[in-house]
Amino acid sequence: MKNFILAFLLLLSAFFVQAQNRTVVQGNGDSVSIKNGRVALGFNLNKGFFSLMNTKNEKIIDNAYFQAGGLQSKDSCEKRTWTVDDINDALGKGKELTIKIAFKNYPDILWRVFLYDTKPYFIFQMGINNDTHKAYQLMGFYPLITKKAFYGKNNTHNYRILDGNGGGSPTRVTDTADLTTFNNVLVKFGESDHPNILVAGGVTYHEFEKFAKVTREKNSIWFSIYSTDPVGRRIDAGQQYWPNEKFYLCFEDKNPFEALEQYASVLKTEQQIDLNQYDFLTECLWYASFYNRDSTRAKFNNTQGAVEEMDNAIKSGITKYTKVAIRLVPDAYGPNNQQGWWDDRHWAKYNEPMSTDLPHYTTPYLTTESWCKAIKGKGGHPFIYMQSGRRSEDFVKLHPDWMLFNDPYRPYSGDQTLRLLQESSYFNQFGAGYSKHWWSEKQLWGYDFTDTGFIKHMQGVYANMKKAGIKGIFYDYPENTAWAYEGGFDNKYATTAWAYRQMFQLAKDGLGSVALLQERNIVRGSDIAIGLVSSQRTWADNDIITPEMVSMCGLRWYKNRVVMNYDMDAKDPNKALPAANADGARAMLTMCYVTSGRFLLGRSFTQLNKEQLFDLSRTFPYHCTPQSARPIDAFNNGVTIPRVYDFTVNPSWHQLTFYNYNTTADAAKNTISVWPAKSLNEGGMALDSNKQYYVYDFWNDHFIGLVSGRDKLEQQLRPGEARMMSVHARENNPQFISTNRHIMQGYLDLKDCKWNVSSKMLSGLAEVVENDPFKIVIATNGKKIRNCKVSAGTCTIKMTDEKNSLAQLTVNTATNTDVKWEVNFK
Repeated sequence: MKNFILAFLLLLSAFFVQAQNRTVVQGNGDSVSIKNGRVALGFNLNKGFFSLMNTKNEKIIDNAYFQAGGLQSKDSCEKRTWTVDDINDALGKGKELTIKIAFKNYPDILWRVFLYDTKPYFIFQMGINNDTHKAYQLMGFYPLITKKAFYGKNNTHNYRILDGNGGGSPTRVTDTADLTTFNNVLVKFGESDHPNILVAGGVTYHEFEKFAKVTREKNSIWFSIYSTDPVGRRIDAGQQYWPNEKFYLCFEDKNPFEALEQYASVLKTEQQIDLNQYDFLTECLWYASFYNRDSTRAKFNNTQGAVEEMDNAIKSGITKYTKVAIRLVPDAYGPNNQQGWWDDRHWAKYNEPMSTDLPHYTTPYLTTESWCKAIKGKGGHPFIYMQSGRRSEDFVKLHPDWMLFNDPYRPYSGDQTLRLLQESSYFNQFGAGYSKHWWSEKQLWGYDFTDTGFIKHMQGVYANMKKAGIKGIFYDYPENTAWAYEGGFDNKYATTAWAYRQMFQLAKDGLGSVALLQERNIVRGSDIAIGLVSSQRTWADNDIITPEMVSMCGLRWYKNRVVMNYDMDAKDPNKALPAANADGARAMLTMCYVTSGRFLLGRSFTQLNKEQLFDLSRTFPYHCTPQSARPIDAFNNGVTIPRVYDFTVNPSWHQLTFYNYNTTADAAKNTISVWPAKSLNEGGMALDSNKQYYVYDFWNDHFIGLVSGRDKLEQQLRPGEARMMSVHARENNPQFISTNRHIMQGYLDLKDCKWNVSSKMLSGLAEVVENDPFKIVIATNGKKIRNCKVSAGTCTIKMTDEKNSLAQLTVNTATNTDVKWEVNFK
């Protein structure tokens, strides 16, 4: 009987918890509210304001309102009404509350909030009901505007704000009092043990970009999230329009890292992003050919050179470790060029800018299909290059009706360029000048990606590329050739943002969902192409690495490999600093792996020495897990460029990176530390203070020690060094703590590693590369080794550090193969 009563009480308790977390909507003629067990929203139907409350029913955001065009929810109106519906989608179950603001002689504003059971965040959406007798052009909308966020709280203590810029727009953690940013934002202030955190931003992108604006005032934060478009969306008379443009807002997070990772997870789900990954190495012939042969770039950046370079990759041995993509860059800057045509005849017709004799398509590979077949036949991926909406004058003359405005010689509106850039974007350090076409004195509009004739042409272009076997495309100059801020579209409903996305959508549809599309977006920090492109350039042309490049990608950790692969452009190990030893090149390779989503080699394989090729092999393949290392010191006071990155494999295993971007001999500047057991809000790793952790340095092949979670881990690094360390919680049985194959030290190259208590055996599966001794560092934890066995090849095991009970298992094979290994103990 007692067991029955206990079971009944537990069931009743579970029922009440479930009921408490379930989303509920309540309302009357004056107000309506929506809430679950974590957050709530109340809307005043008489005044048009709303408030957002936390778990304690404290008003975090008060006196908020929404706006579409020039009309606001607080304006005098005919009527404010509400409806409620159930939701059950990829984010879960819950309710959606819709508010309608009816105006006389103006379109009605529609506003919707989604609240899911147990979820701590709100999703907002806006629409228009055009009940007038004429078309309406929607230029922008604001689902939330307030001057009372965290009202009454002291926001001066530990105030930090992280913008959400993408592309080449700067990404920084600052304490600035006034910030406008693309995409999303994070605000954090207050005590480190319980900070106030706000995250907001776009979670769907189709026809409008997203922005956030934050202004810190005394005892209050002014805050808004909004969408704008230079052209806007036409809504015909009598039409109700709900754009698939949604926003996220959450203020119930414990730390900034989990807060932004939750936002990115929702963004990935809502935008339905299935991100294609660059787990392989890509070589760019545009860079590599600068240093090849007689320094004439054109003698290498062509189809014959591409196939030869694939052969060079094989000869170098790198293909034992990773697939290789070869990117051909057929660029020419005369008035007549390959752009627009994008066919074999024109790629074979025009020369490199530095050449007078060799076109990009050369004998014996005069077609896309021929050179792609050769690359693929050697195990590689063929990539190509396009200049987005850039004009070729001979193409324009033949197809004037495919141009914007149906006008082949329509000039840019110069004054409007600057104004629109300032009003519709975060105006960064590049200014308006970058929007111009540097290759031509005439600033003329280009192709209309909404024109049915041009769309059909592009479908043919991509059909040919798919048939040929093109794996990826790099789109150069999209922001200044395809961002048609003045409109001129054949599709009268197209926004500038939709037409821009259309350029990538045509490629995605034509090449297939597995295509790898790259957007070079150096000026506009927008995520508008998200879900269509696989990677985004973050820097102008370069083949070096700087702390600023690393920081920009590192501070986007929550999106990198999740919704976007960030790319710092080409990297040449020969240009890494310091150049006197391997530290500079290893730091370049390490930080590209840690903070970005792909590696683009800017040097021919024939120009890399044996040591450089070996180090390069230690970073491939790139992992495809939708996760990147957290810059855990980023929100510490005084930090401008993060130096400590932590990748959580599981609670007992972390990959920790110390990045010393200082290249001088200053001992203080070369010292980096972390407190493992401190919280993420304090710049720590949130490890268990009662446990001990093995720390092993990969590049230096050095056991750092057995460190207590409560003690500071401090390292003196060499100038310019990046130190990758594996951190494993000490177990009561033998365990592996590192490998020599990959900088992730077992994360990719070692599987199913486990201890069998009854047989006293440590075993696993190693991905061994031919003639490359695979070494596993094992902490025996006091156990005595009996022997080792492998399913293929040979193995040896020996104690390497008796004092710390460390052993090394070495496995050798003559071919690339997965090897089952075991170490038996007495």
